[in-house]
Parts: sequence; structure tokens; C-alpha cells
Amino acid sequence: MKKFKVAKLFQEEDTKFLLGCAFKFSTVYLLMALLIYYIIWVILSVNSIYFETLDFGISQDLRAAFLDSSMKIIFDRILYFLGFYILLFLAGLYLGKLLLRPFDIIAKYSEGRTNDQKIEFNPDTFSDYKFLTRFGEFFFRYLAESEKTKKLAPNTVPPSFAKIRTPPFERVFFFHFILFIIILAIITGYFMGYFVAGIRDQLLEHSINTFSSSKKISTQFFSNQFYIFDSIILMSILGIFVSYISLSLHLYSKVSGGIFAFFLTMRSFMKGNHSARVHFVGFPHLRSYGRLFNKYLDKVERECEKSDNDVKS
Repeated sequence: MKKFKVAKLFQEEDTKFLLGCAFKFSTVYLLMALLIYYIIWVILSVNSIYFETLDFGISQDLRAAFLDSSMKIIFDRILYFLGFYILLFLAGLYLGKLLLRPFDIIAKYSEGRTNDQKIEFNPDTFSDYKFLTRFGEFFFRYLAESEKTKKLAPNTVPPSFAKIRTPPFERVFFFHFILFIIILAIITGYFMGYFVAGIRDQLLEHSINTFSSSKKISTQFFSNQFYIFDSIILMSILGIFVSYISLSLHLYSKVSGGIFAFFLTMRSFMKGNHSARVHFVGFPHLRSYGRLFNKYLDKVERECEKSDNDVKS
């Protein structure tokens, strides 16, 4: 029975969205790390070919041992890499919950009111879509008053909301969201830089120690590769920042349409279209929240219609 419940949990669209956020954020780090590993392997391979081509008198066994021990230096750090990958995956889950939290607040409030609970619509500051929650407070007060009077009267929509025709950009929420992304990118970039710098120092020290007996190979050859590794570090940090900023814009677009869909339904309902319900086409991860909101509208409309029928009869 438990296995069935777990399987059902992962079939939920909002759960898939959370896992998708976590996977996307951790995958940026994974792909960048694999690219760095590949570049380092190319550098080591070029060094080996260089020695062999110029015939520096270094035996094939020594070159093979050098490559093996160099790759061991890299793979010895694999546990640190995996540990940070898990942390990023968890951070991605939190980020997904942050994006969905405003919808969750609306859904929980709607569910509570549907079950006749005395609760307040009170979104927190950090996950507040100002555009949606400000109008939501106005809308839910209207519904609460309608439940008291048992009458759905058309209400005047504030002028600041009446003229809105396209989804507005939520500057405050996006600032909070992008701030979290930037902090995450800084931590990831720092770890990646520290990770590569550690490999660089060990590899160069190992290279100098291995070939120091060969007078034909100057230590300057290896020391100058220090700058190559520095460029790898800068490339990885820049790549992480660009990828995370692009990903944040992509994820925000996954919820901005849902914000507008809720708003349009609320506004239409207040204007007298009591059959208006929220429908998420292309936003499956928001449908469960929309269903709870729609049930609350059904309850209010049903109670008010019943009261009108009783008065007429």
C-alpha cells in the first residue's frame, strides 16, 4: 500500500515540477563539472603526446603511470562533487516550492473556506506576488462578504486593476527569487573554483615531481599551465552564472501565466460572470491549486443561488 502512495505522489504534476526544478539546477553544475573534467583530461593527454612526439627519453611506463596517478587525483574528489550535487538538488526543490508557494497559499485558503474554516488570507512577504495577492485580498473579502449576505452582487474593480490586459512583471517577487539564484550561483561558482584550483595545484605538483629528473623538461612548462587552469576556473564561474540567470527566467515564465489566469478569473467573477473558473492550459503543475480555488467559487455561487431561490419562493 505504501508503495502505491509513493508512486502516486510522484505522478502529481506539482511534484514533477519540483523535481524538474531540482534536476535543472543540479544538472547545470553536473554538465559544467563534466566539461571541466574533460578539459583537464585533454590537457593531460596533450602533455603525454607532447612528451612522446619530442622524444624526451621518458619511458612509456612512466607516462602511463603519470596519467593514471593524475586521473586518480581527479577522481579522489568525486565524493565532494556528489555531495555538493545533492545539496544543489535540495536547493532546487526549495526553489520550486518558493515558486509554487503563492499558489499553495491561495489553494489552502480556498480549501479552508470551502470546509467552513475561519482562516485568513495572509501571504508571507518573501513569496508574495504583489499583483496577485493584493487583488486576491480584495477578491476574498468580496467573497467573504457575499457569503455573509448570501448575495453575489457585481463589484467595482479598482481602476489600477481594471486596465490590466497582459501579465505584469512581478518586480518584487522576481527580485527575491533572483537574489536566491545569485546566492546559489556564487556558492556554486566558489565551490567549482575551489574544486578546480585544488586539482590544479595537485596536478602541477605531481607533474613537476614526476618529471623533475628529466633535464629536457623545464618546470616552466608545467608552471605556465597554471594560467590555463585559471581560465578554466573563470570559464566555469561565468558559465554557472549565465546558466542560472537564464534558468531563473525560464522558471519564472512557468508561473507568470498562472498568476494572470488567477487574476482574470477573480476579476471576471467580481464583474458578474459567476461561472468564471480558472483553467491552466500549458501549466499542469498549477492545476491542483486551481481545482481547490474553483471548488470555493462553486460553494459561494451555490450558496448564493440557493438563497436567491429561497427568497423568490
